[in-house]
Amino acid sequence: MDTFSWTLPVVGPGENPVRPNADQVWEGLVHKAENPSPYVPAVTACRVLERFDDGFLREITVRDTERVHERVTFEPGERVVFRPTDDPCIEQIVNELGKDENGHPTLTLRVTLSPAGVEKAEQTRYFLHETKRYFSDALQFIVEGLVERHGR
Repeated sequence: MDTFSWTLPVVGPGENPVRPNADQVWEGLVHKAENPSPYVPAVTACRVLERFDDGFLREITVRDTERVHERVTFEPGERVVFRPTDDPCIEQIVNELGKDENGHPTLTLRVTLSPAGVEKAEQTRYFLHETKRYFSDALQFIVEGLVERHGR
């Protein structure tokens, strides 16, 4: 399996940027798990199908066409783990709260390909490039959504 990750500071643009604290970022990540559309524009719908003590099962619609089921688990204050149950290429997606050298919140997005995803990446010319671009772009949108949520 191959894992790819990207990390960004959770901070707004400008001279006096909005800088949510770690609790606000965590609250935003929990909100994003149930309501991803404001944070990930490619996700056009989401509904929770079943709840568990540590998370839930959700169905998301990507670009109004593709439906994906994900088991979402929470490690409070640290990470949200998304495990697609019907995507043969993605093993898991992790949103992890961290800190930079000054103690300010960062967000890491980590994507692990399944063995089938690794095989597809080896056999399909642009699969890996497009997958990496989609998720690195998604991280930027997520950070912007977190900042906007707490900058009001």
